[in-house]
Amino acid sequence: MSNLVFPNAAAIARLRDTVRERLSVSLLHLVFDVFAPDTPSPVTRVELTDLVLNEEGFPSAVVFALHGAMVRAALKDDMSVVPRLLGILGRLLDRDTREPETIALAALSDAALHADDTYLLQATFADDVGVTTTLVGPSAESVSRSEALMAEALAVLERTAPDWSAELPLLSRQVLLAKPASPTDRAFGGAAVFDAFGAVLMNPDGWHDPSTVLMALIHEASHQHMFLFHLDDPVLKNDAAAVFTSPLRAEPRPMEGVFHALWVSARMTVAADAVLKSPHRPTWASALRSHQVAALQSFRDCEKTVAEHADLTALGAKLFQDARDAVDAV
Repeated sequence: MSNLVFPNAAAIARLRDTVRERLSVSLLHLVFDVFAPDTPSPVTRVELTDLVLNEEGFPSAVVFALHGAMVRAALKDDMSVVPRLLGILGRLLDRDTREPETIALAALSDAALHADDTYLLQATFADDVGVTTTLVGPSAESVSRSEALMAEALAVLERTAPDWSAELPLLSRQVLLAKPASPTDRAFGGAAVFDAFGAVLMNPDGWHDPSTVLMALIHEASHQHMFLFHLDDPVLKNDAAAVFTSPLRAEPRPMEGVFHALWVSARMTVAADAVLKSPHRPTWASALRSHQVAALQSFRDCEKTVAEHADLTALGAKLFQDARDAVDAV
């Protein structure tokens, strides 16, 4: 079996098909079985199925975010939000809800997105520690600067590491820019959640140069990559309430967080290696090398904690060994 750290666009495409099929089944159940007794659907079964399984394109992150909001409402038995969510569903039929054809960047704000999209995506990315609960879109100047940096980073990736370039848009085709609402709020670099599959949240204040942007894109896409492995396997069997520290990070976190950091760091290290070893490597290779060194250090830190404390499934053990093998070969 191949090493799962390395990019594999064909495998990711198959997993995307699985995700889309399950999204369709779950939405149909929520709308027509769970909510229908109290709030009739504004769409038909055929329309809802076509919204998700339309052959013309994969559903955008907004469709996933709407599903996530519906799931949260059902689990909390909070029917008060259902009319609003179903209203959004009805309005989606009048808009293009397919993901962009290529990686696209947009501010997470009503000025750049439909108000329904902003509402859903902000709620979906809101974490439980207060880092991404209050977000505002960046200035037009910041967006323009970020677009230029991302374009250069993606052009270099396509030229130097085509396998990585082919896989990236299958994981993170929508790049959303946002920053804390107040300068006193806790800063963040980026975020990825499965309930907004296909999108990643980025803080443009951290985008200093193309090397930083390239590593940030690989970083957040790799979280989405790991989410796909969780479709049919828990990967970890550790108690979710148990937390662990590590030499480089004294703040305790669950093993899932440690394992995600290990996986992300491994893929950042390997992706940077592909770019650096290319005869077409960029003029900013030395800056990228610095990011690679930092990613490698993060991987080694997480590796120790996982080796000592992780209770892995068979797939989890393979992912761990694959990550070790791939990084050791760099």
